[in-house]
Amino acid sequence: MHWWLLVFLPLSCQGLPEHELLELELDYGLAEPQRTSLLQSSLILQFSQDYKHIPRITYFTCQKPHLQTPNQIPNAAEHRDAFAAKNFQLIKSLYESELFVRIVLLDVLAQSPSSGRPNRPGSGPTGGFSQTPSQAQSNSEWLEGVLRMEALRQIAVVDLACGAVSRRFLELASAKMLYSEKFHWLLIEDFAWHGRTQTAEGSGKRDDGEMEEEEPPGQQIQATDDEDLPSIESFLGGMNLYMNTELTLAKRMSEAAHYTLFDVWNPGLNYGGHVNLTEIGSFTPTEGIQLHTWFRTTSTVRRRMDMQHARVRCMVVVTNKNMTGTLMYYLTHTVSGHIDTMNRFNFNLLMAVRDMFNWTFVLSRTTSWGYVKNGRFDGMIGALIRNETDIGGAPIFYWLERHKWIDVAGRSWLSRPCFIFRHPRSTQKDRIVFLQPFTNDVWILIVGCGVLTVFILWFLTTIEWKLVPHDGSALIKPKGGAPPRHHYQQQQQQEQVEAPVRPITAVSVVVSKEKVEEKQEEYEDSTPIDAGTLWQRCYQKLNKYIKDRKAKQKKAPERVGLFLESVLFFVGIICQQGLGFSTSFVSGRCIVITSLLFSFCIYQFYSASIVGTLLMEKPKTIKTLSDLVHSSLKVGMEDILYNRDYFLHTKDPVSMELYAKKITSVPTTKENEADEDEPVDPNPASTDPAKSYRDIVHSHETGAHAKDNAASNWLDPETGLLRVKHERFAFHVDVAAAYKIIAETFSEQDICDLTEVSMFPPQKTVSIMQKNSPMRKVISYGLRRVTETGILTYHFNVWHSRKPPCVKKIETSDLHVDMDTVSSALLILLFSYAITLMILGTEILYSKWHNRIQLKWVGAT
Repeated sequence: MHWWLLVFLPLSCQGLPEHELLELELDYGLAEPQRTSLLQSSLILQFSQDYKHIPRITYFTCQKPHLQTPNQIPNAAEHRDAFAAKNFQLIKSLYESELFVRIVLLDVLAQSPSSGRPNRPGSGPTGGFSQTPSQAQSNSEWLEGVLRMEALRQIAVVDLACGAVSRRFLELASAKMLYSEKFHWLLIEDFAWHGRTQTAEGSGKRDDGEMEEEEPPGQQIQATDDEDLPSIESFLGGMNLYMNTELTLAKRMSEAAHYTLFDVWNPGLNYGGHVNLTEIGSFTPTEGIQLHTWFRTTSTVRRRMDMQHARVRCMVVVTNKNMTGTLMYYLTHTVSGHIDTMNRFNFNLLMAVRDMFNWTFVLSRTTSWGYVKNGRFDGMIGALIRNETDIGGAPIFYWLERHKWIDVAGRSWLSRPCFIFRHPRSTQKDRIVFLQPFTNDVWILIVGCGVLTVFILWFLTTIEWKLVPHDGSALIKPKGGAPPRHHYQQQQQQEQVEAPVRPITAVSVVVSKEKVEEKQEEYEDSTPIDAGTLWQRCYQKLNKYIKDRKAKQKKAPERVGLFLESVLFFVGIICQQGLGFSTSFVSGRCIVITSLLFSFCIYQFYSASIVGTLLMEKPKTIKTLSDLVHSSLKVGMEDILYNRDYFLHTKDPVSMELYAKKITSVPTTKENEADEDEPVDPNPASTDPAKSYRDIVHSHETGAHAKDNAASNWLDPETGLLRVKHERFAFHVDVAAAYKIIAETFSEQDICDLTEVSMFPPQKTVSIMQKNSPMRKVISYGLRRVTETGILTYHFNVWHSRKPPCVKKIETSDLHVDMDTVSSALLILLFSYAITLMILGTEILYSKWHNRIQLKWVGAT
């Protein structure tokens, strides 16, 4: 190779402006390599900086060009030297730019002599170039080293003058699915190396000395075909190009400094699509890249909205075991719309996107969205991973464990499952109904005021008893007052005068007998205690203490009644009873009047609250999941896969407690107590609560009683909501399925009694497809357009039933006081009856015991 050309060419072109240099029309020997390198470097730099705005370039070239008919070219060696000179100048100009440039030689992909000639075009699955397994493996490893899927975009420029090695490189990129939005490809096919043969063989001047007219672009493209190497257009038809492919073909079809730019894409080779080659503009050194207006003003997705009836595989989830008719009819019609609601809703959105981009569905069905079973995903996600389908027709909950296996396109359905139940009028947490009008702090304040009033009244009456002269008469007098002191003195004198003439009656005998007994008791008390046993001495001391207390009470009976009367007084005014006594002091009457006003105000608030409670809506005390766990309600779950998976993976202690206590009964057989793949623990006492919970959940999922409603409360929506209507039952179900059943089967009063409690927040679902799928941008754009135009709202109103309205009416039954309301008062009354009878029995036993002991003592003395 004549490397002296690489040194001579820059020296020979010094002093010439660039635009003058590009207009030179010289032969290949000297100016053409320089001219071509300037053209290609200018094209690459403008393509990167002004058009794509991506500063990372990887340029794929080779050391020797591909000559289509080398025997017909007399100066083949000079031809290769010129190509080397062109590469030298091109690489030098790229390195002098401000871009990040990598140069990769494709000569490593050249076929060895043992591999033979390449096959005919189209004979192989990827274009006709056969390779041994070892070559394919080495080439694949080489490609992974030079092109890696990264977060940043990059430009890959391929010089098609390398011939077979450039096409083999394009095949490798196709096998690795590198024609995506991460790589922006620029394929350069230059007339200087690809069309020189045809030009030299007679496509030059006519006999009259004038140049032939330039053929149309389509004919000029087809003129480069030969029997050894397929044209680039037919070759790209076998590549894995998709809707998101960013590939530009630049063709220089004459010696003029002009490149025609083509946009190349395919709806999908595996979808049955065909390659689309569209002219989008041109490039000249003076004007740069000139794109058509329709291309500059539209996005990539908008330009490729016709997918030519490509057949896209779509898998949907159907949980309805009683589905009738075809799958398409079931998914598109609202018969039993409360079943598989979100799956059918998402599929109808995808149908709108399908009509927008003109593709067709190849439908299949499954019963699971995709959950990990034995380390692998099943259902729809598993089919996407195994390349059994292209997109998912049903939305899923986007979890972290699913992120690395699938791609999402956009939001779809908003799932809101919750517990629905008729709130009972009274629960275990309700207080006594007669205490409900006031809060606990108000009741404490009332009791505190009562205690303070009793002590103040007791203090005032005690002072009054000490200050007012009295002769043994009670200070707290009955209503109507009491006779004055001189009246008591006259009455006593009259009794003393009339005493001698009073006839002897039974009363006088009893009185005299009592006086004798009193004297005898005084005599006995004055006598020293001389008993033979310890028990008798203890009894005498106790008897003496009781007699002393009785004597003090007889001397001042009005003093003992002051505190008790004060207590009864406050209880009476609170219960709106009359005053049973009065005091002589103004201070005592002030406290009485104040207490009566306080009682009046309290009573008004209390009675008004009681009446309002009967008219107002009953308070709902079950507001959280924890309240539901500790209530008397039974609990059931909709028998659907995401509910089972939630209990298998949840770490929420309240949800775990709910499942273990109210949803599934604890298995009794050994084969259901633990995982079928794990040995049974011989020491169950050592099992911690978390493992016990896991055993219960797993046994329900795989055990013999998994579908037995007697052992668990996993129900279908109709059965669960029927129990909600007739029982004290809470059922966890998606509201989209529940509202339709409730509107058809519940009465207006039952609807107003319903309460909703969420176990987990509403879940947003997304549409899914294969990882790095070319359909991601298509579906994402389509769902956004569907949302903007109102189609999503329309389908949501069709498939999501509205919440039944509560028409509140005051029924006569609402004003009735039932047994639950008055049960607390009846219990208090019955409790007081029991306490009274117990005290009465104690008093009778004490009286009999006291009399028996007294008789024994008298007999002993």
